[in-house]
Amino acid sequence: MSTRTADYTIQGFIYQFIVTFHKLLVSVNDEEITVEGIIEDIDITTPTGQEAIQCKYHESKQKFTLSTIYKPVLQMLCHYKKNPTANIKYRLHAHFPNETVGSNKVLTKEELDSILESKAVDLKTYITELSGFKGGNEFLKRFTIEFGASLADTEKTVIVCLSSEGFTTEDVTEIFYPNAIHTIAELSIQHEENKRKIKKTAFLNELRKKKKTAISRWTKELQSYEKLLTQRRKQLYNILQENTRKRAIVLDTHYLSGSEDKIPMLMKEYIDKYNNKIRLHQCPVFSLICNEGTLNKIWAALNTKKMRVERGIVAGVFDINHFLREPMKSFKDGGNVEFNMKLCNHDNDFETVLTKEDFDDLLLISDKKFPFEEQVTCNIEKIKTSEFNEIRYLLSLTKTI
Repeated sequence: MSTRTADYTIQGFIYQFIVTFHKLLVSVNDEEITVEGIIEDIDITTPTGQEAIQCKYHESKQKFTLSTIYKPVLQMLCHYKKNPTANIKYRLHAHFPNETVGSNKVLTKEELDSILESKAVDLKTYITELSGFKGGNEFLKRFTIEFGASLADTEKTVIVCLSSEGFTTEDVTEIFYPNAIHTIAELSIQHEENKRKIKKTAFLNELRKKKKTAISRWTKELQSYEKLLTQRRKQLYNILQENTRKRAIVLDTHYLSGSEDKIPMLMKEYIDKYNNKIRLHQCPVFSLICNEGTLNKIWAALNTKKMRVERGIVAGVFDINHFLREPMKSFKDGGNVEFNMKLCNHDNDFETVLTKEDFDDLLLISDKKFPFEEQVTCNIEKIKTSEFNEIRYLLSLTKTI
């Protein structure tokens, strides 16, 4: 897949999540919305029936043509064939630059016949399934194409809607809106249908509790991503500038794949900035998700950078008491310290470390969900970006991205 094709694919997902959130914001009477529904991308359950919505984003195609919607129409028609008596309205929410936003199109019988006569290989399964089906006219009574705004304009509309729900206007763009899109994206990958169901009131109540800007593969695609990074940097700096806090930094080398040479430098930069005051700073723990060979390579690289590392190994075995001890310090001649960082193997050692040490902060540079996140009571800060320039910026190790 080319980079351009990949970008369009992600753009399509983002558009779907933004439209989902918009449908949620304009829903009434706490209608139930299913993200990645059983029927289509968005399923809305109303008192009078169901609405099944599929989203398509065609920013690169200036002109709407029937061939661009063959597949979604056939998919919906196949569902209707299996559920002809169900009270379902089928909607195709699509963006084409040349179409009037908010306008609708109703397919004719001739256009549906043209779709069913397609010889495209990738449509063969659907067309074979529909062979001999006579319910096309009834399906067309339930099917509508609605032309939506561009991704950027849909974002603006959603932000206005969210502001009208009582959220602080200045925080909507940089905190609440990206968190909403991130949450919907995370819901979309849940396997159990009931976990993908949301209602407006409950969703917004949970959204109000989130005070940290979500940085993830999904918010990275939003129009305001650089502003989100700046906001998240400010949030992290308020914590990182406190001198006496005990911290553990979990570094997922698999998530940062191909950058083993950059990891030691990142760790050194962190130490130079946040563990240089030997009277005030607490020695941080770096927990690396990697095999022992990779950990040893990083350890060796740190050594060449004059970093003093405590690994906690005594007679070839990890000793938790030795690992967690305070480094000896000398305050003469500008000061000296026995070691300025602690390094452990995450899979082998970190669970033991958590049971023995009371941390103030856990910084997690990974896209994983860790079991201990639900167990510890300390402050947790997640950084879900694998770009080193962004990580360094978020940690205030550099002034620019």
